[in-house]
Amino acid sequence: MADELFGQIIKDYFPDVSLLIKKRQDVLKELEGELKSTVVAYIGNTNHPLSSIMPQDIDALMDLVNIASRKGKKLYLILESFGGDGNVAEKLINVFRTTFSEGFYVIIPNNAKSAATMLALGSDRIIMGINSELGPIDPQIQVQLLSGQMQYVPAKSITGTLEKVKKEVEGNEKLASVYYPILQQIRPEQLKFCEDAIKFATAFAERWLEKGCMKNKKKGEIATAVKELTTGDRFNMHGSVINFEEAQRIGLNVDMWKIDENKWKLVWQYYLRVKASFQTNPNMTKLFESTETSVNMNIQIIPMGNAPK
Repeated sequence: MADELFGQIIKDYFPDVSLLIKKRQDVLKELEGELKSTVVAYIGNTNHPLSSIMPQDIDALMDLVNIASRKGKKLYLILESFGGDGNVAEKLINVFRTTFSEGFYVIIPNNAKSAATMLALGSDRIIMGINSELGPIDPQIQVQLLSGQMQYVPAKSITGTLEKVKKEVEGNEKLASVYYPILQQIRPEQLKFCEDAIKFATAFAERWLEKGCMKNKKKGEIATAVKELTTGDRFNMHGSVINFEEAQRIGLNVDMWKIDENKWKLVWQYYLRVKASFQTNPNMTKLFESTETSVNMNIQIIPMGNAPK
């Protein structure tokens, strides 16, 4: 593959959408021949603010599953996403594992973070390249800042703040008046929601690592992996990079496809063609694709200006 591949792909792009789809599907067909298995793609446009994993994705994915299941009981899923709804990830794992009983594998060309990592953990094996990355699965909670803006913060930051304050006040009661304004911002129902979200992420990891990409591993190894993925003891930021070496160290069932292997070249070519498609249509939030069908989700963001006087 030439170094200027991405530039060549951009130049190849014409208004004929059917031609672009055919080029991508031809690459998928070649990859299927290489792997001797069905391949489908579920790729989010990570430059779009509404590209997260969400319940609306399930209908399109079920079409891919129904079509792919006619060809065999083994599936490779090409996955790209910064995350989203963990409940959707769990539903999809059940669908994929039930339908493709001979093997369900996830290929990560670049990013599979948060809920996308959760989806990958439920697979039999995760395929990574030199630039692929997973991420921690600690839940993120949307809170309102003092400025009025909404922002996602780690649930563990809210529960951890309360524990930190409690310990410091127990050691020095004079600090109670200092911390009182901070504690006023933590609502009881918000705290309970954080605790429940952390329990969900932990139970999810325990359940699917045992059935999925840590199957047949010792319970102690699984417990250590769950802790590292959910508590932040090692990966203390939600965006922390878990590359192939880290995934292997954790004990996940992962394979590295080298950059000069033909199967990785095909994955990378397909991925670049999808990214080029996103560039030509920035309203495209996601692509659901197989060798037989191609569906994309489009959402246009309209900036809200000042209301007319």
